[in-house]
Amino acid sequence: MKRNSLIPLPLDIFLKNIYGNILLNKSGKTADYIPELSRVNPNQFGIALASSDGYIHEIGDSLQEFTIQSISKAFAYSLALELVGEKEVNKIIGVEPSGEAFNSIRFQNDNRPFNPMINAGAIACTALICSIEKSKAFKKIQKIMSDFAGRNLSLDEKVFKSENATGDRNRAIAWLLKNNKIIKTNVEQSLVTYFKQCSLLVSARDLATMGATLACNGINPVTKKRVISVENALKTMSIMVSSGMYDYSGEWVYRVGFPAKSGVGGGIIAALPSQFGLGTFSPPLDRQGNSVRGIEVCKRISSYYNLHILEIEGNIKDSIVASYNLQNIRSSTERKEKNIKILEKFGAKAHVYELAGSINFMSVDYIVRRLQELDEKEFIILSMRKVSQLSSGADKLLDAFIQTLNSLSTKIIFSDIEFNSQTWNKIFGSLGNMEDNKTRLFENNNEAIRWVEDFLIQKYSTDEKVNINENLKEQFLFKALSNSDLDFLKERMIEKKFKKNVKIISKGDEADGIYFLQSGKVDIAINLQKSLTTLNAGTCFGEFALIEPKSKRSANVITLTECTCFYLPLKILDSIQQSRKKIIETLLKNLALLLIKRLKDCNSIINNILDR
Repeated sequence: MKRNSLIPLPLDIFLKNIYGNILLNKSGKTADYIPELSRVNPNQFGIALASSDGYIHEIGDSLQEFTIQSISKAFAYSLALELVGEKEVNKIIGVEPSGEAFNSIRFQNDNRPFNPMINAGAIACTALICSIEKSKAFKKIQKIMSDFAGRNLSLDEKVFKSENATGDRNRAIAWLLKNNKIIKTNVEQSLVTYFKQCSLLVSARDLATMGATLACNGINPVTKKRVISVENALKTMSIMVSSGMYDYSGEWVYRVGFPAKSGVGGGIIAALPSQFGLGTFSPPLDRQGNSVRGIEVCKRISSYYNLHILEIEGNIKDSIVASYNLQNIRSSTERKEKNIKILEKFGAKAHVYELAGSINFMSVDYIVRRLQELDEKEFIILSMRKVSQLSSGADKLLDAFIQTLNSLSTKIIFSDIEFNSQTWNKIFGSLGNMEDNKTRLFENNNEAIRWVEDFLIQKYSTDEKVNINENLKEQFLFKALSNSDLDFLKERMIEKKFKKNVKIISKGDEADGIYFLQSGKVDIAINLQKSLTTLNAGTCFGEFALIEPKSKRSANVITLTECTCFYLPLKILDSIQQSRKKIIETLLKNLALLLIKRLKDCNSIINNILDR
């Protein structure tokens, strides 16, 4: 969607304000243990935020490239998980915070590195990738990191050579890992690969996209490509929460509260699940090796917008936005008076819950508990139109609830379901709309309510046959007509039969008569996608021709089933205008009453909606 550049975005304004303020902070110093990093301009500062739909907010030096350094550890770890799985990775690398500096040589009691975010764990992780990919290990790492960023990332040869020439401590760590049988491949090859992965060039914009890919459970929101599995995206972010900010990680969770990883090149990457990825670049580091300005950016964004992952959003009670039965609120189907009375009497046997928002595990528990309060309900309709998400824990609980109801007398109906949706396919599987299953699915709520109404009418009607060959006397327009007048009209009507899915009236046709539906159902629609109402036997359509003859029809009328109609041409009414004037007067009076009735029904529905 094209954005009006004259209308500033609030988030852009916020980033601009904090950028100008944080830029004044001159504390910290660039990393000097890698000679090439000490030569970086300390005044560079960029911020980028990538939303879960791929939109990038950015300011400052957001496109300035710098080496990714330790941020690469998170993505190498995700690659290792993809290649061999969690079980094999955990055999050589732990998942516990170390409480030590990033280059600590201290290991766990079982000789494993504490986690993959410190150097020992990262080197072991890269060595594991080397044992699988051999000489292609770096290309594999470069490829997955490029997929995360959504573009090809290149190697900074100068930084690589500088790291390789001065990385004595990392060599000591690697040989110690070899001695402890954690590394089982060539140490030097593993170190070269590790130094290269740390020397890949990224920008704050790249980091934002990479973070957003994790936040979107492994799908790059810009390229729409799945990079890693949902499971491995979650595991990677979990390690970032507990160990991503070196020995500042505990303080980070306390102050900021979402997954992040820093690098001594001046970058910080952060991810807020389902919402955004954040990338910052500013070379001056604090004593823990984290970008001073980058940390301040994250603190301010988290604090101002209340983004800590432990902060409560919403309430499980908000998952139900409306609750009603079918006594007062019904479908848009126009029905005969006697059928309306049936629904007024038995409509309470069907209850509708309209659900909304992100439905999680406890939301389903709350919904089920509310449903248990309903006594003697034959039908429960759950409208999912306003549901934005259904968590995996929620879908399991919901599936168990469906199975329970299927063993009882209550029929459960889901409306506003997208049948091609992966979420609903996962939950309902092959249940679909099978006639022998108590769980039914409908694409819209009106259709679901109409189906239940039809069932109740058929079940509680005293007629032997419902909606078949309805007597003309029950037509609203013919109320108060004498038998002789009705017989007079019936002799002049034309009986018409239509098959299913036939268009009886097309929008724009000349209004030349009225149809009285004797059997079957028809749909009144502005177009093929927009249904206005459904008519059952005993109702009429095209009646506005009485008011404005030869005007243009305002809607399409399409058969939903095989139908039989009596058609009354307007020319017949014209011919009896003088001889049977009372018939015309009665028809017009009944039409006025019918319109008043429809208006009252609409007002009743609106009032009930407002009361909910």
